[in-house]
Amino acid sequence: MKVLITVGIFPPDIGGPATYVPRIASALAKRGHQVIVVAPREPGVPCPIVAPPYRLVRFHQAHLLRYANYFIELWRALVTILRECQACDAMFVNGLNLAATLVSRFTSKPMIVKVVGDGAWELAHTRGWTTLNLDEFQKARGLRIGLSRIALHAAAKRARVVITPSHYLARIVEGWGVPSNRIHVVYNAFVAPDQQEDQLPDVDIPPGFYQGLRLVTVGRLVPHKRISSIITTLGRMDDAKLVVVGDGPLRQSLQTLVERLALADRVFLTGRLPQEKVWSLLTRYAGTLILNSTYEGFPHILLEAAYFGVPIVATAVGGTPEIIQDGETGLLIPPDSPGDLLAALRRLQADLDLRHRLATNAQRMVARFSLERTVEETEKVLRIT
Repeated sequence: MKVLITVGIFPPDIGGPATYVPRIASALAKRGHQVIVVAPREPGVPCPIVAPPYRLVRFHQAHLLRYANYFIELWRALVTILRECQACDAMFVNGLNLAATLVSRFTSKPMIVKVVGDGAWELAHTRGWTTLNLDEFQKARGLRIGLSRIALHAAAKRARVVITPSHYLARIVEGWGVPSNRIHVVYNAFVAPDQQEDQLPDVDIPPGFYQGLRLVTVGRLVPHKRISSIITTLGRMDDAKLVVVGDGPLRQSLQTLVERLALADRVFLTGRLPQEKVWSLLTRYAGTLILNSTYEGFPHILLEAAYFGVPIVATAVGGTPEIIQDGETGLLIPPDSPGDLLAALRRLQADLDLRHRLATNAQRMVARFSLERTVEETEKVLRIT
């Protein structure tokens, strides 16, 4: 089978699609499929992937004017995808959705679209058009919201098949008008690091942070991650430290909150870290991982924490309950509930046996999310087209 894969971010970029696409493309190529990957690239920035078993085609990102860049990159993506898809049997869309959809309409090439979230909700949340959570947003109305839905849901609606990484997202996509028989759930895989633990790079953590309950949260610093609530909850605990990994629009306001609450000696913001340093932090430092979001599609960081034996406290939202079983592989709490978060953390702080049992069970659970299983199920879906 000849497959064209489109993606909006690619190594050295960091993010879910940038991790997923090289793995799935390599696995499919090794199974005998002819694979082409189309992705943008930052001019002058080298790609760390050398001699992949698939054909990698890059086009340059634009750096002119804010809105002009979008249309320039859309045109470059459109031309590149149109050129490369001619000899392909299908397009597997993991990004560059609008360009891929336009090409599909023009050429009648079938699309398999992977949906890992609601782009319309993310746009509305980022621009301040809504404060609703993802489920509430599905019923929201308004001109800007309606137009964003038309643009950002178009690929899923046109797709021959939609892949989602959780049953929760499958229900969301079905609500967009996509028939359930065209939606397939394929869980993302966890791939263990190639490096041994002692080969992972160190992370510079302030010396005083190694005492007490060592809390870690990892994610983009955006409102729905509710990291400010974790920080304020920490202020109600004794002998606990928090390391926040990630970057985003709320970084300065979170730092200001830390200073206002006089928690600079107990809360440390690392900024964005490469994957190897996140793993190093989990295996060498973290005593508990917190995921306090009001929305998650399929939070891969939970699999990473489980693999490294880190007890987990997470909100029971989105696809999280499909990974974590409350009281068995972690503790689940309601979203937007600082009291429940505090109670869960105090419970772990006081009960070493519970922390050990949750971590041990979670390590066993990770085996369900193997790369081989993900590749096999993805290959079956691709063959449907």
